Amino acid sequence: MCSIGGKSSLEQRHVDWKGTFIVSSRKLQYADRVALQQADQAIRKDVLRALVEVITNCNDSYSRLEQAGWAVGGEIIIEVQRKYKNSVIRVRDHAEGMTDLRMDKVVGTYGEATSGLKEDKHVRGMWGRGLKDAIFGLGHGYVRSIKGGNFYSCSLLIKKGIPIFDLDQPIRANVALREKYGIPEGNGTILEIIISRGDVKVPQFDNFRNYLQRHFELRPIMSNPRRKIILRDIASDGKIRQEHVLSYKSPRGEKVLSERIRIEGYPATAKLEVYRSGIQLSTRNEEGDYADGGLLVISKAIVISLTMLKFESDPYAAYFYGSIQCDHLHDLLKNDEPVLTATRDGINWTHPFAKALKLAVEGKLEPLIQAEREHSLHDEQTKLDKKLRNKLDHALHELNTIALAELREQKDGDVHKEIELPESGMGFFPERLYVQTGQTATLILRVALAENGRAGATTTVISNSSEIIVLTPQAVLKPHKTDAAILEARVKVEGRQVGGEGVVTAYLGRNRAQAIVQVHSKKEALVAPPTRSRNALFTDIRFDDRTDPRQRVYFDRINSSIVIATAAPSVKIYLDGNNRLDTTVQGQVLLAELITEAVCREISRNGVEKGKFLVLEGSEADAIQNHFIRLQNRYAHLIHQHIVTLD
Repeated sequence: MCSIGGKSSLEQRHVDWKGTFIVSSRKLQYADRVALQQADQAIRKDVLRALVEVITNCNDSYSRLEQAGWAVGGEIIIEVQRKYKNSVIRVRDHAEGMTDLRMDKVVGTYGEATSGLKEDKHVRGMWGRGLKDAIFGLGHGYVRSIKGGNFYSCSLLIKKGIPIFDLDQPIRANVALREKYGIPEGNGTILEIIISRGDVKVPQFDNFRNYLQRHFELRPIMSNPRRKIILRDIASDGKIRQEHVLSYKSPRGEKVLSERIRIEGYPATAKLEVYRSGIQLSTRNEEGDYADGGLLVISKAIVISLTMLKFESDPYAAYFYGSIQCDHLHDLLKNDEPVLTATRDGINWTHPFAKALKLAVEGKLEPLIQAEREHSLHDEQTKLDKKLRNKLDHALHELNTIALAELREQKDGDVHKEIELPESGMGFFPERLYVQTGQTATLILRVALAENGRAGATTTVISNSSEIIVLTPQAVLKPHKTDAAILEARVKVEGRQVGGEGVVTAYLGRNRAQAIVQVHSKKEALVAPPTRSRNALFTDIRFDDRTDPRQRVYFDRINSSIVIATAAPSVKIYLDGNNRLDTTVQGQVLLAELITEAVCREISRNGVEKGKFLVLEGSEADAIQNHFIRLQNRYAHLIHQHIVTLD
């Protein structure tokens, strides 16, 4: 064995077929660092943190090939085999592969610049320690690789408390070896980590799936169409229990800033892009490395930090996300400037350049966040306006009376049921649902036994949005536990993109049921306003100057709210000095017209889709329009009476 400081008499060597002497078993070399302590500081007994290091190593290997002009498949396969003890994680790519010489340098030496960063490659490997830390932070492991028709392997083990690097003699990569390690042709590398440390907790498979694709450092990889990241759940017999392709999409939002800014005192610039989400995003204070809010700091296409700078704890900053692209950070790293923390926590903000970058970006963010603060305060003042609130509350009561009269069928001798179903005898509970991005939620589908189905029948469930994934496309109906007249099935859905919204529809024969699902960044439950009936179709009327002005009014089905787009040109001209629409007769008339439009259209849609209004099969759209006109003629004057007042 030998250390980085020199060769020891215990050093063992072998000669490869080219006559080159290669160390086969020696003490792990590390540049005056304590490898195990560093691994603990970097990985923190976190399996997901270790996987970030390994996955980015694979991506770096593909990136080097791409920069050299090679076409790559870009597949990275992650296998998780959970056990009571010694769980196993394997990560495989089909990229460059490594020879024994390369393994000796990359795996057997600590702190070397081996990724290509010094050669100006667009790679993340900035520390020369990620792979070793990932292995020793969890236990021990093995690196196997096929390159040029040969099979190379080495191990990182702990022997008597000392980290040891063992390099095996190369052999030919025959068909059996290729099949065993999943590289049927070409080059590739397999990293296997044995989680032998008893103080490391292995996440559930669903948590692997959720958190890996949301980790901020992996987002460019997860969203890169030239990469395919596959996560597999491996049973104890080695068979694949389930697998998923991981991906990531940024929240839906509007670009509010795109500017190249100069960094004072340095010959450098940064490209700042900021987006605003329509809903609050999770922050680093809430979800750490998996937060949707904040700015990604990017240098040469590599993500190195997620931050909102001094606004990290500001609730009004939680609507914003985006990126700071600054390639000068890459130049500093090449010169070994300490612009990053040693434990992979991102940027070292005490570095002089980092300080200057921070001040420049904060100066651009300040007006955006101040405007958000003022807008929120104005909204709050509008909500607290007693006169307006009383008018809207009274109007909502009348609107729900209209909806109830149109949609609820009154039957003589109607007996109260333990479980109420829609008129069609089939419905989702709840009808509106929030699901956190990357997580799953459950809808309960209930069906009347006599009219619609039988135990064991299968319903088909679909989503009209690619951002709402139905994980139970075929749901089997089972008897309800307490009501013999009801069948039910559990339908699991997954949210993909924050801000995404879709309709989940279940079909059984000629009947159908629908639920509205919206993807949120944080775990939230829909809370019905306490003053409204749980059966109320309309729960609020609100004004929003950020709603798409091309549609003057719309019904927010997920929150049961009528939304007036006050930025629409034909609405804006009737606003008063405080951006209110209700203080003039002209404004009140327009408000009444907009509310009438939204109310009549939603009642019409609801009645057709739930089977309350008769409609010929295939003519649903015409039926909705016909009932919309009928409802306007019947109720418009009543709505005007409650909205238009002369006082």
